Amino acid sequence: MPYNRGLFPASPAPCFVELTHSEGEALLQQSRAWFLQYTRDPSEQTTDWWYIVCDVYDPKKLPSKIRGEINRGNRNCSVTRVETEWLAEHGYECYLSAFGRYKNESPVAKERFRERVLRTIGGPFEYWGVFVGEKLAGYCQCVIEEKDVATSVIKFDPAYFKHYSSYALISNLVNHYVLKYGMVINNGTRSIAHDTNFQHFLLKLGFRKQFCRLNVVYSPWLEKTMQIIFPVRKLLWRLPYRHGPVYKLRAILALEELNRGCH
Repeated sequence: MPYNRGLFPASPAPCFVELTHSEGEALLQQSRAWFLQYTRDPSEQTTDWWYIVCDVYDPKKLPSKIRGEINRGNRNCSVTRVETEWLAEHGYECYLSAFGRYKNESPVAKERFRERVLRTIGGPFEYWGVFVGEKLAGYCQCVIEEKDVATSVIKFDPAYFKHYSSYALISNLVNHYVLKYGMVINNGTRSIAHDTNFQHFLLKLGFRKQFCRLNVVYSPWLEKTMQIIFPVRKLLWRLPYRHGPVYKLRAILALEELNRGCH
C-alpha cells in the first residue's frame, strides 16, 4: 500500500517478503512510489531492524515494579471498547493533547479527525479507550487480521500519565487479545521518525523484538540522489528541522543507514 510516497506491505501483521530487485523495481514503476520498504528473514539473532510484538504473555514474569504500576493503572483507570462513532465525536480533545509531546508532527483539524475515524466504519478496526472517571485519557485503534492485531494508532493525554493510564490500556489490550484469544499484538517496525520512547515502554510490559532484515528499493532518481547525499549525511544532521523537506530527508537517510546495516 502507498504511504508518504513509499510503498509498504498492506498486512498489519509482521510480514516477511521475498522479492528480487527487478520485482521491486516493477512495483515502484507500477505504483509510482519513490521507494519500496519491506522486511524479510525473521531471526532470533540481533539485527538493526525489528517488529515490536507480544505473542506470549505471563504477567507473573514481569518485574515487580512494572506489575505494581499496572495495578495502579487498573485502580485509577477503566479500560473498555468504544464505538467508532463515539470516538469520532468525543476523541478530539485527547488526540489534540497528545501532540504536546511530539516535536515533528502537527494535529489535524477537528473535522478532519472526525472524518478519519468515521472512515474506518466497516473495516477490520476495534477501538479501546482508557478513562479516568469519565474523562478519556487515551485510546487505541487496533487493526484485526485473523489472529493478528496491530496497534496502528495510540494516543494519550499526558495530563493523565500520573494515573498510569498507559499501563492500564496496554495491559488490558494484552490480556484481551493475547491471553484470552491467543492472538499476536504488534506495534509495527522499529520507529525512526518519532521522538517518543513508546516502543521501549512496550518492551517493559511484555513485548519483545522480532528481529528481521530491512530492505529498501528506490526509484531510479531517488537511488541516484541517495548515492550523492548519503556520504555527506552528517552535514545534514546539523540543519534545523521540525517539518518539511529537511525532516523527510533526515528520515529517508536514517532508513538507508539501517538498510545498509542489515546487509
